[in-house]
This record gives sequence, structure tokens and C-alpha cells, in this order.
Amino acid sequence: MADTYFLPDEQGNTTRPELIGSLGVLSYINTGLFMVVYGLGMLAMLAVRTMPVEEYTALMMESASWLPEESQAAMEQMSVLLHESGVLLMFMLFLRTVLRFIGVRGMWVGRRWGFHVYAFAQLAGIFAPHLVLPLSQLGFFAPLLSVATTAIYGTQLKRLS
Repeated sequence: MADTYFLPDEQGNTTRPELIGSLGVLSYINTGLFMVVYGLGMLAMLAVRTMPVEEYTALMMESASWLPEESQAAMEQMSVLLHESGVLLMFMLFLRTVLRFIGVRGMWVGRRWGFHVYAFAQLAGIFAPHLVLPLSQLGFFAPLLSVATTAIYGTQLKRLS
């Protein structure tokens, strides 16, 4: 087992706080899963780049034929965007996830820098994809969950060295 560097709590205990233990396990599962998803996504987007944009757009539109007309128009725009910048988007999401994993690992062993890496990755993860995606794709729940998770980890800063 790796050495841990947690500062003592009120009782002088230097073991890993339960909150970091529980949230850390969930974060390890999440980051591990999404590293695989975004890694495969990068490979898929590399394959998409080999197709002519018209062929890819037609394929996407065929699969979206059941959508309302306005949604189909948005799908067509998104398919062109993904054809052009999908690899970059998947790389940014993959990098953010790797940084989150490194941050969680740092907090897991009690290092304050882990929180800072994690918080940076979460904040960058909210906005960096919108260098490629339109801001209309920002959403509400995912950024809220990112901020909330970072805030929960932040409550444990007093125990991190």
C-alpha cells in the first residue's frame, strides 16, 4: 500500500477520510470508464476523418431520419463539426479525464496538489470542449455536477497535506 499523507483530524487520526475514500472509488470508476470511452472515441473519429464529409453526413442523417426537421438540421451541422474536429474534441475530453484521474490519485494519498489538479481539470472540462462545440451545447447538469463534485472534494482540503 502506498504511503498516505493525510493531516490529523480532531481525534489525531491520519487515515484517509471516508468521504475521500467513497468519492474516490466512484471517481476512479468514472475516470477509468471514460478514458476507455474517449480513447475509443478518438479512434472512431480518426476513422470518420477518412470518410468524405458528404458520406459521413449522409450516414448520420440516415440514422436521424426519425427526428423532427429542426433536429435533423442541427444533426447535419453537428456531423460536419464532428467530421472536422471530432478527433480534437475526443482528445480534449480524454486529456481532461486523465488529469481528473491524476487529481483523484493525489487526493487518494492525501496530497493537496491532487485537489488543485482535479479542480483545474473539472473547470477546464466545462469550457475547453466549447473551443470546438457551440456554446448552445453547454448543458446544465454536467457542469453543475462537476462543480458540486469539486466542492465536495474541497471540503476535505483541511486534511490534505
